[in-house]
Amino acid sequence: MREHRRRFVSLACMFVVALAAAAVGVGAGAAAPARAAQPPLSLWWTTFNGSPETECWIDSAKAPDGSLFAGGFENWNSLGGGGDLLVAKFDGNDTAADHQIWQRTWDNPDAHSSDETAAIAVDRSGAVIVVGSSETTNNGWEWVVVKWDANGNQLWQQTFPGSAHAGRNAFAWDVACNAAGDVYVCGTSQTGKYKGAEVKSLVVRKLRGADGQLVWQRSYAGLLHSANQATKLALDSAGNAYCTGYGTNAQVDTDIVTCKFRAGDGRLLWAHRIAGARHLRDEGADIVVRGADVWVTGGEYTSNANRVVALAKYTKAGKRLWLRTWLERTDTTEYPSELAVDKHGDAVVVGAGSNAAVTREHAFVVRWNTAGVLEWWRVTYDTVTHEASWTTVVCDPAGNIWTGGWSATAGSQSFIVAGYTPAGAQTWLSAWKGPDDLGGACNTLCLGQSGLFAGGSVTPQVGGDDAAAVKYPR
Repeated sequence: MREHRRRFVSLACMFVVALAAAAVGVGAGAAAPARAAQPPLSLWWTTFNGSPETECWIDSAKAPDGSLFAGGFENWNSLGGGGDLLVAKFDGNDTAADHQIWQRTWDNPDAHSSDETAAIAVDRSGAVIVVGSSETTNNGWEWVVVKWDANGNQLWQQTFPGSAHAGRNAFAWDVACNAAGDVYVCGTSQTGKYKGAEVKSLVVRKLRGADGQLVWQRSYAGLLHSANQATKLALDSAGNAYCTGYGTNAQVDTDIVTCKFRAGDGRLLWAHRIAGARHLRDEGADIVVRGADVWVTGGEYTSNANRVVALAKYTKAGKRLWLRTWLERTDTTEYPSELAVDKHGDAVVVGAGSNAAVTREHAFVVRWNTAGVLEWWRVTYDTVTHEASWTTVVCDPAGNIWTGGWSATAGSQSFIVAGYTPAGAQTWLSAWKGPDDLGGACNTLCLGQSGLFAGGSVTPQVGGDDAAAVKYPR
């Protein structure tokens, strides 16, 4: 099985989760709104159907002029793969007659079976960079980086294979741009095999924004014959790159790994690991750099039965200031998905978890202050399906929080978005099953200049899934 964590799977076969009436822990859930063709509480919505198969938005970003971008893939078949990178630009003006300005796709000119978007970023010129992976005929999976200008003209493309050997896989997972427009991409690259297992390095590449040419490439190989991956990437104001992901430990399980690479030449400045007590599968899920500090969240096993949410705060020099963990109750396994940090250094982690018997799956929102003190947490699950998940989170400078996910009430999934105050009170909840009332899922959020932009997918009557974009007031 390849190490490729997809943030989205077709609604017909994905891990089903829900969010609705009842809540446990601190606070109370809100009843799901009535079904509607338009998402409840939304300003506008639009869908894109490029083929009878699956289209989906999985990442989003705001341009300096207020325009909004979404990245994903189209024509993806859950049984046979396939598909192309997909990106679209949306008008930041809520009164625009046509909210989608343009959309573009990228299909690897080499023979392939799948192109898959992992993340997008927008630079100061309003150009958008899409990164992901492409399955080639002769060289396994390879990194893909494509840049379009603000008008949708493709400027350049780059692909990076795992190695010169056939069948060595490489996957790109995240992207960021510095103030000069340089592009940083992180992921993993297979360098060989040892006793039947893949040997892989955590890899970061810096590309010149003007033409995509490689500035430097650096890796963290960890222990001898180990597997390592960078999952998420963040930059500081000087252009230094910080990554989190995982690395195999001496017990042949994985630790949460966080690395810093120098802006100018990519030199590895430090690498730190967080290992669970039982040496099971620990993995970094997200990273944020703000001011003088770095926050990292991930899943950490503290026993064979318990996987906790871990949140660590480091200085940019690599000193760990504190490490905190959270577990809903003694028989649960937690899977953090995203992290947001406000201007005060207060951090919010969202995700999903389940109990030992997997009879109840819950969505969680957990908030710590800048000193690492747990301020509050909210856990929610549907009273009938006992399923719930949050997948994405954003916060504004004042500390207000919005999170998105999906639900499985009444036999189908819902596109779910909710807002919380800094104190943890839920201010609103929107649950939507798409214009045909057949299902949906929210995968990404970003703050617009005048509202909240959400992306995901919905299921139409004709089958497959359509990429769906929704704008909400804040």
